[in-house]
Amino acid sequence: MKLYLIRHGDPDYANDTLTDRGHREASALVEYLQREGIEQIVASPLGRARDTATYSAEAMNLDVSVEPWMTELHLPVEAREGTAAWDIPGHIIRNRDYLRDPSSFDRIPHLPLPQTDETLERIRTSSDRFLASLGYVRDDGAYRVAEPNSRRIAIFAHGGFGLTWLALLLEIPVPLMWSGFFLHTSSVTQILFDERGDDLATPRCVMMSALPHLYANSMEPGTAGIKANYA
Repeated sequence: MKLYLIRHGDPDYANDTLTDRGHREASALVEYLQREGIEQIVASPLGRARDTATYSAEAMNLDVSVEPWMTELHLPVEAREGTAAWDIPGHIIRNRDYLRDPSSFDRIPHLPLPQTDETLERIRTSSDRFLASLGYVRDDGAYRVAEPNSRRIAIFAHGGFGLTWLALLLEIPVPLMWSGFFLHTSSVTQILFDERGDDLATPRCVMMSALPHLYANSMEPGTAGIKANYA
């Protein structure tokens, strides 16, 4: 099984939809996803994710299944107006005390607690339920293959949610994923459920924040979500 995690196109946050550029990004995705042989489309309930998914769903005559748990996270940082937990500057997250024990979120200044713990538990539980419905049951850091499949599933969601779910799937400390990686608008991240025998599969990221569809259409990467210098 391979999951294609796609961040929504360039957002019009005020109206929870896409900008003109976002619509062009979503349209550009269609040919790429058709070529990849996508068989199922899943989306966050938010408008900007569903609007992005619609282009591909209509072109491939697929329904869009809405998963409420894939909505964008709500983890505002009170001490930094307009900042979410995944926007905390990396040098604040990667302090010496935290790096000694990446499970100790309380060693990260400004990180909202206990909301972070509650959010991660909710996503982990919902992810387990979703993947079990596809035949993969979590067993520690791997997944027992109850019903193997070779399906290719496109999931249209968000930057904060995407980084968080990736961290949980890959067993990477979430704050280090937040501070070390970025998902461009309309980018594609592929997660292969790597089966090596013993009826177990390990999620493996084989492509991250890729933009083949934009480059094929002579479009530059978008910068929505970058908080500082980006050239």
